[in-house]
Amino acid sequence: MQENILEHQREQRIRAILEAIPDDLMLVDEKGNIREYKAGRSNHHLPMDRFLGTTLGELFPPDVTQQLQEAIRAVLKGEQALIIEFNLEERDFEARIVPMEWDTALILFRDVTLELEAERLKSEFIAAVSHELKTPLASILGFSELLLEDACSPSELKEFLENIQHSSLRLKDMVNNLLDTSRLEAGRFSISRQPVDLQVTLAQTARSFAGVAKLSQIQFVWEFDPLPIIEADPERIGQVVGNLLSNAFKFCPRQGTIWLRARPHGGVLLEVEDTGPGIPLEEQGQLFNRYSRTQSAISRGIVGTGLGLYISRAIVEAHHGRIWVESEEGRGAKFSVWLPVH
Repeated sequence: MQENILEHQREQRIRAILEAIPDDLMLVDEKGNIREYKAGRSNHHLPMDRFLGTTLGELFPPDVTQQLQEAIRAVLKGEQALIIEFNLEERDFEARIVPMEWDTALILFRDVTLELEAERLKSEFIAAVSHELKTPLASILGFSELLLEDACSPSELKEFLENIQHSSLRLKDMVNNLLDTSRLEAGRFSISRQPVDLQVTLAQTARSFAGVAKLSQIQFVWEFDPLPIIEADPERIGQVVGNLLSNAFKFCPRQGTIWLRARPHGGVLLEVEDTGPGIPLEEQGQLFNRYSRTQSAISRGIVGTGLGLYISRAIVEAHHGRIWVESEEGRGAKFSVWLPVH
């Protein structure tokens, strides 16, 4: 009698522990028969409708079944907990197998699709940042070495300094984007609005791209109408325009044209348009997401961190404005920013 009570209490404790585990779990014997199953608290579960009374072989593909049964046999023979990974219906799962009593093993299943995707994005991001930092640094070092040789003409001196300035601005923009991403994630992103005429900010930003336009053999056209005074953070708006122009110069081919326009429109409407390859419609919805990069950019070997548009959207929305893109593949792209007066 006492033994039965203790046995019942032990089973209750085990069941309470299993109920507290947030993952999907199965209690399986050495032959692959499923004795117990409990769905976890995750939004994603193993894509199956029934478990009890079935075997692993009835639920999983042969290769996954073999991996699981080999792991079960191993832990029942004294191995420590084993972990295997597998793909099921286009989602990635991790299975942790641990020995239990009565010749059974406990399998904990966890959907790791999002984690693996985050790791992939992180790796791509680190590689992109490394490349993005290396390119302007190499330019600065190279042209500064030429300047130190003290054997260049006045026209060459101007060209070298323009290259150094452009590369320095690229580094500044990248560092600002990285810092702003960190602030956005921490909820510490802010702007400092004040009455401002954006003509001065836009002209300064445009002038900073004059050198790269000349070197890239791209016609760069500014078209600024008289603008109303609006409540805005001029430095942040300059950052948005700089991000849009930087993207335009990356994609616009030699002998192409880039326009920067500004005009009143119930506030201020800014436009950056180029004669580049355009953006496929199916990719436009992801452009303003963090780390997002188009397939056309990847296929063309155009590097980037995927942060510029993400941060630009945050800045524009902090001004209660809107940012959007209009593009057809093969016919260039136009990015527009609307900012209210107040």
